[in-house]
Amino acid sequence: MPQKSELGLNELHETVRGGERVLIRRAQAEDVALYRDFLADVSAEDLRLRFFADIAELSAEEMDKLGHLDRHNVAFVGLDEDTGRMLGLVRLKEELDEQTAEFAILVRSRLKGHGLGWVLMHCAIDYAKQTGLRRIYGDVLAENASMLQMCEQLGFRAEEIGSGMKRVVLDLRSQGS
Repeated sequence: MPQKSELGLNELHETVRGGERVLIRRAQAEDVALYRDFLADVSAEDLRLRFFADIAELSAEEMDKLGHLDRHNVAFVGLDEDTGRMLGLVRLKEELDEQTAEFAILVRSRLKGHGLGWVLMHCAIDYAKQTGLRRIYGDVLAENASMLQMCEQLGFRAEEIGSGMKRVVLDLRSQGS
């Protein structure tokens, strides 16, 4: 069986609602250079929903953390096929048990509702299955109805974890291939 770092998506070309042509590929360390421009095009409200706090800008240290990729931390990016600008990303951070990973996802605000989040989540789920993970989860603000709805439609179950938060969990063993 290949090592986890050898598995995963090479490239996927998608056209999302609205006609945006997107290249989906595994993130690389040098993609961190695209993050500032990407985050500048995400609304303050969408950043709050993703990071659970009001943030104006990520620090250099936080940017470095986003760019840290290894066999336990993988990401997939959606890039505009014409400009190369980052349109969205999904990350999986494997836990020490090597059976569970936490996901986090963010797309440019203007592309919410265009299907890019769905494509990225399917990439994360497929990768998690290929690598033998048993489950993936993410923490979501209870007010983030669109994210909770997407996760429910993808087969995640939501559980209350307090303080206005829900944890969405997908048992990959019960998912088809």
